[in-house]
Amino acid sequence: MDILFVCANSADAYMDIEREQRTLQRLTKSGGHSLHVLPAAEIPDLQEALSANRKDKAFDILHFSGHATEEKGLHLRGAGRQQAFLSVENLKECLEDSGVRLVVLNACNSEALALSLSEVVPAVIGTTRKVRDVVARQFTRLFYAALKEDASVIEALEAVLKEQRTSVS
Repeated sequence: MDILFVCANSADAYMDIEREQRTLQRLTKSGGHSLHVLPAAEIPDLQEALSANRKDKAFDILHFSGHATEEKGLHLRGAGRQQAFLSVENLKECLEDSGVRLVVLNACNSEALALSLSEVVPAVIGTTRKVRDVVARQFTRLFYAALKEDASVIEALEAVLKEQRTSVS
């Protein structure tokens, strides 16, 4: 399991992305797994990483942690403290033939983006509503722990959803 962790925080709505990154670092520390991190990611950073992956095949999972909108796409960093959005169409172009087999959009209301990306990536996970930070981190911890134990993407997702439903009740 080789993960490209792309994260971008917003000055308007801070997320504790560092804890999510630490979770992924612990999970990928053993067993031949790797984690490539793009902190405070800007559009050219992500485009370059996915372009390089076409040749190197260094990662098979793109995990995005940040904000997204159906209309604008992924909220990344722009010049200075400016916002920049990578549209779903541009992201699809970057992902096409990149070797990425799974995209995890750990961002609020990302279901429509996930559906669109599924046209070029075999498996994509998005959310149907706003997600609290603690829930997003729990998802990451449980999902990748299941994958590490050789669960399929569907099995890992079902295990997480079951656990999260149980913890809410």
